[in-house]
Amino acid sequence: MVKSKNPNKQRKAAFTAPKHVKRKRIRARLQTTDSRLAGVKTVTVRVGDQVKVVRGDYGQPSKGKRHGGPRGNSGLEAKVIRVDSDNSRIFIEGATSSKADNKEEGVPIHSSNVVVTKLDETDPMRMKRITDRS
Repeated sequence: MVKSKNPNKQRKAAFTAPKHVKRKRIRARLQTTDSRLAGVKTVTVRVGDQVKVVRGDYGQPSKGKRHGGPRGNSGLEAKVIRVDSDNSRIFIEGATSSKADNKEEGVPIHSSNVVVTKLDETDPMRMKRITDRS
């Protein structure tokens, strides 16, 4: 943990942090009607969580810079299929773009541009930690 206010040191610490620390930084707002999670504002995003894209090409497709045709579904809501801890990005079902050879490729999305709408409840330890915070 860096105690400096210097932006250069803050950025360096974020980029050179170990993987277990970077994984915890991939957090997003929680927006649910579940009464067990009433006081919880943010959660660490995991594979299997249901998220809704609220910003970017898949949140507001008319305001993007991605090339070629329509830019995506407005307010795309789907499951997380992969979490890239090194680059602090998540990959969502349906958020794809076509490559030059017509293969589909996942579009990386930053966790601050999504809202978690439904948690993956298969891990009882995770659910216990989250409900204890509420």
